[in-house]
Amino acid sequence: MARIAGVLQAQWRTYWRRFSRAGKLVATNQGITLIVTVLVLNKYLRLLYSASIDLTRGNTALVESLLGGILVASVCLPLISSRVSIPVRGLLHLPLSVNDLFAIRLTSLLVNPYSWIVIFGSLAICYPLARAPRPVPGLLAALLFIVWSWLTGLTISHLFRFAAWRTLLFAVALLLLLWMASFVVNGKEGAHFVRFSAVLPTDLVVRAAMGTNSSLAVSALLMLNILTLAATLWSFRQSLAIAPKAKSQGRLNSALFWLPGPVGGLAAKDFRYFRRLLDPYLGVLAAALGCFYLVSATVPSATAVSIVILVIFIPNLPLVFNSFGLDTRGGLDRYALLPATGATFIRGKNLAFLIVVGAQVCPVNVLACWRLGLSVGVFALAQAAVLAATHLAWGNWMSIHFPTKMRAFGFAPAGGALPEIFAGIVFGSLPAVFVIYLLQTKTNQAKWEVLLVSLLCSIFYLLATARAGKRFERQREKIAKAVS
Repeated sequence: MARIAGVLQAQWRTYWRRFSRAGKLVATNQGITLIVTVLVLNKYLRLLYSASIDLTRGNTALVESLLGGILVASVCLPLISSRVSIPVRGLLHLPLSVNDLFAIRLTSLLVNPYSWIVIFGSLAICYPLARAPRPVPGLLAALLFIVWSWLTGLTISHLFRFAAWRTLLFAVALLLLLWMASFVVNGKEGAHFVRFSAVLPTDLVVRAAMGTNSSLAVSALLMLNILTLAATLWSFRQSLAIAPKAKSQGRLNSALFWLPGPVGGLAAKDFRYFRRLLDPYLGVLAAALGCFYLVSATVPSATAVSIVILVIFIPNLPLVFNSFGLDTRGGLDRYALLPATGATFIRGKNLAFLIVVGAQVCPVNVLACWRLGLSVGVFALAQAAVLAATHLAWGNWMSIHFPTKMRAFGFAPAGGALPEIFAGIVFGSLPAVFVIYLLQTKTNQAKWEVLLVSLLCSIFYLLATARAGKRFERQREKIAKAVS
């Protein structure tokens, strides 16, 4: 036990030392986060009060929605907080058993302050359940549900280390998303959601609180916790047994993205890195919804296509706002040995980003041409080009000035400068919004204005990339230190 406590104490000190050394950047981020957290908690407490009133009236919809939110937060937390948790594989050389490592994996999540916010929000669900017809079984079921949610999040974070499981989980998420989207399109989402929620653990909590087979609901949640704990332990053991893979995918990537000079090899390497993050897969889900809309809608809208393309870019922005996050110090040092300029390295990363986003935008663009005509597809392609140019120009600057270490098989951490991130999203989206405005107001004369906007954004990108390349050459050591 003393060894586990020592490791956790070292992790705690490491996290807060990193927090204090970041200076004004972290102070600004935490100030913004504190304001957002206070606003969200204020709204959440209001919903809890409304849920308590609804329970006394026999209405359980709001309570089930809040339980669903707790489940989503608990599942996403291990994927988001991978940067502050201990890389357990690095402790394998210490005299620690697998059970000790699992205990460290569980408790190291508590180092992250966001974990305590999630814990507080999860336990606050006990307030409305205390006013239910059967408060004691309801509270017991809620506690079991919270534990099950955390175990589920840990299990998923372990399974994401396996390529087969990542593919399976993504396929399941995609099918569920399309299934729910079909209910919305058909106008039957209410009845189908009620039927679907009857098999979820959230319904077991409500049944226990309302007195509908309370003992059976609590027993089912207890059994579910035992099974999930076994799955968590199994997935953790399997993740420890993963051997580092040889970089055998470089040949395939180079064959796919071959270009003269070093740009093709750099793009292949960064594309392999980008595929390890989960953020681009959210863009794939957005693209799938857009394709589903274009196929199923009776009269699709050109404005909806523009909005879908705009939404596709947003989850992919961590790839360009922090493009050095998955690099290592050794890799950055090897850049100095290559006969290439800093702008070449930046363009290699930009090309990898364009490949990732292009694979998501192309199906939407093809379906838009099929359903709405070639002109809509051309305008959608111009909008995507404008979005890419402006976001890349801003992101190259951010990647050099605010590099943050990222870890594979998780979501990109919000460790950079949050004001600059928000400003980059707004700045990169404004030209695309202007293009949408032109299409709405000047349908026939918009092509020349859109062409001019695209040309200006392209020139701005070229100038910004050349400047970013020179800055990268001067600040390579700073970036290597930040991501090491």
